[in-house]
Amino acid sequence: MKLSVLQENLTKALSITSRNISTRAQLPVLNNVLLSTDNSRLKLSATNLETGINYWIGAKIEKKGMVSIPAKVLTEFVATLPSERIELEAKENNLNLTCGLYQANFVGLPASEFPSVPTLKNKKIITFNFNDLYKAISQVAFAAAQDESRPVLAGILVVIKNKNLILVATDGYRLSVKKIVGLKELKEIKKLEKGLIIPARTLMEVARIIGEQEQEKKIGLTVSSDSNQVIFSTPEAEIVSRLIEGDFPEFEKVIPNKSETKVIVETETLIKAAKMASIFARESANIVRVEITNSTLKVSANTAQVGSNVSEIRVKTEGKKNKIAFNSRYLLDFLNSVEAEQLSFQMSSPLNPGVFKPVGDNSFLHIIMPVRVQE
Repeated sequence: MKLSVLQENLTKALSITSRNISTRAQLPVLNNVLLSTDNSRLKLSATNLETGINYWIGAKIEKKGMVSIPAKVLTEFVATLPSERIELEAKENNLNLTCGLYQANFVGLPASEFPSVPTLKNKKIITFNFNDLYKAISQVAFAAAQDESRPVLAGILVVIKNKNLILVATDGYRLSVKKIVGLKELKEIKKLEKGLIIPARTLMEVARIIGEQEQEKKIGLTVSSDSNQVIFSTPEAEIVSRLIEGDFPEFEKVIPNKSETKVIVETETLIKAAKMASIFARESANIVRVEITNSTLKVSANTAQVGSNVSEIRVKTEGKKNKIAFNSRYLLDFLNSVEAEQLSFQMSSPLNPGVFKPVGDNSFLHIIMPVRVQE
């Protein structure tokens, strides 16, 4: 293999692909990135056997081939090079690199030992706008469980409901539901009717890659019919992930169908009040109290060792007076995911979940379970 690439392009590609390398790989080759020629481009591949990535950059190819090189040292070295053209030449399992006055030789492993990372082969896909999928992932992924004691809760359900594609995440204490409407290819992938559970970390990596793109583009999703995998594709990358097996909770049963109290509140004002309360709530299990009266919403926290805080917000209310307590971290995670200027908050009692919706946006719903507190 012999080719040349721009330093800035190779740096970006190595940075993205190396995020998919296992930090505790049992097989030495899983610490490596596979460099291979693909027509007039250089393809970089990495995998931890659960997720994998193929990433392409433009290259001037003189000789075809492939080589497997330890990702960490290659990524660190290339990042220190000047913004010039890099010459790469592979001989057997070694890679020689030249950039201006700088040279290096990297010892690799046989490319034949590198696990295969699946790629698209004329498979049917659903196509999203970058912004639509990025927003959907941002509004649900934070609600997935961080630990994997219950694997399905560490994933995001992707399912077709009423001709809409819906993303759902829950850790048992909160629930996020986001609809993506207007997708014409939904009927092409039958597996979506039953629902797929995709690891939340995979979708967060997809969102991260989308966020690093410089312009509005399309992203595709396909489901492998012969394996338990999904592939997300952009013009530069393919992100491959195994699906999580199991039954996702019946989330629709958690959504209350009635409420006793409804509030319309300015999002930024509520964020400020929640942040202030969280400062005082740190030493008391992050508990913040919300009290609703005729035209006000009070957000407060009280800790014996620290002190207390109360923020009073003028709001529009319907229904009876009410009060509820939340974990401040859960509340702020949700509020930081919202783009709407106003929020609708509904509740029935201190022991029933609180329901949040952006005003004027029926595609997003978030539920937070209350914290039981002593008066």
